[in-house]
Amino acid sequence: MSETKTTRREFIKKSGFTLLTVGLTERAFFRNLNLAANSALTKAAALSANDRMLVVIQLAGGNDSINTVIPIGGALEAAYRQARSTLAVPAAQILPIGQDAAGNQLGFHPNLPKLQALIQQRKAAVINAVGYPNQNRSHFRSMDIWHTAAPDRIETTGWLGGYLDVAYPSSANPLIAVYMGGTLPLGLKAETTPVPAISSLESYQLQFDTRFASSNPATPQLNGEYNNRVQTYLALNRELAPERTYWDILGRSALDAYNSAVRVQTGIKKYTADPNIVYPANNPLARGLAQVAQIIAAELDTKILYVTLGGFDTHQNQAPAQGGHPLLLQYLNDAVDVFYRDLQRLGKDDKVLIMTWSEFGRKVPQNGNAGTDHGASAAQFVFGTPVKGGIIGEYPSLTDLNPGNTYDTKFSIDFRQIYATILENWLETDSREVLGGRFEKLPFV
Repeated sequence: MSETKTTRREFIKKSGFTLLTVGLTERAFFRNLNLAANSALTKAAALSANDRMLVVIQLAGGNDSINTVIPIGGALEAAYRQARSTLAVPAAQILPIGQDAAGNQLGFHPNLPKLQALIQQRKAAVINAVGYPNQNRSHFRSMDIWHTAAPDRIETTGWLGGYLDVAYPSSANPLIAVYMGGTLPLGLKAETTPVPAISSLESYQLQFDTRFASSNPATPQLNGEYNNRVQTYLALNRELAPERTYWDILGRSALDAYNSAVRVQTGIKKYTADPNIVYPANNPLARGLAQVAQIIAAELDTKILYVTLGGFDTHQNQAPAQGGHPLLLQYLNDAVDVFYRDLQRLGKDDKVLIMTWSEFGRKVPQNGNAGTDHGASAAQFVFGTPVKGGIIGEYPSLTDLNPGNTYDTKFSIDFRQIYATILENWLETDSREVLGGRFEKLPFV
């Protein structure tokens, strides 16, 4: 073992400092760097200079969009009520949102009144019957397909990671994209661009051993020994060792982690809360979006921000009197509303596009446990001032279903059309470089 390795390892071990999560393991980081040397993506230089941001909300588990966007009247509503004897929302409670491309009247679940208001303001769009060929119905495989935009092959990087590699191949910004959560999703994994996974903005900083902290935890920098160890840590990782690429990578990774932590801690101080805009503390999605708002206010040149709301795998007791799928929709409703109003207050609403996705919808009929099983196509949503609001596409038939007694709806819009629209019309990047093909765009931005 070389002296350089021993010194660096021993220092990190003994000093009490802990490296922040950077989204890639050391092995993956090293492997990806080698792959990048021959990657066609990294040779593309489709640099984008706009200041637009994309906020991704993943509804994990397979949202029942049939009970989210509900048919009103005619054969569609008749089929809906016949298939869902106890789960169907009473007609009087449905919130009208307009007509689809075939003239079918549609409405929202009653727990989505604020999203109904965004539709009426033309600041939200519903995209009907989104899916992909030969729906897999496995949570894991279907999520991987959505993450990688590759229904017919296995990929180790995601579509958002691909965008970062194409548009920012040499970015020095360690916060070019951020995941608010514990484990980086596949969609954000890139070949050359590390993305941090941040569970909490407040705790995203170098962790120091209490032996070296000042008596006031809020001002550890006042302790001289603490400062000495930070400076030594930085000096070690700034060492240039081009002949030992692996250690050079680790050094840059550590410095990126340190620099991003400093930028986050400095930047979020720019955010001042407004008493009229309160993120519900009992709403996990709202808590995540509250931190996203702080990053946006910090003006860190971040392009992609990503949060996840889980719990949509509603096989049993989907709509109890309290909780279940209705509560998840209420979370979505309240979180998007308060986040959008906060963006307006910050003067950033015209710079942010919000999209949702879920790996699949649910089958048309409810099951014997008062729940719904894995289906295929589903409605997806986009929100924000840049959105051309309305209803896109046609609501799927609830009687002309996929063959093979699957009881799930056919798709009419490929999910990669949403990606292509966002990449080209919002992020101004050639979608072919990211998706590996051309997909017809949709008129929502």
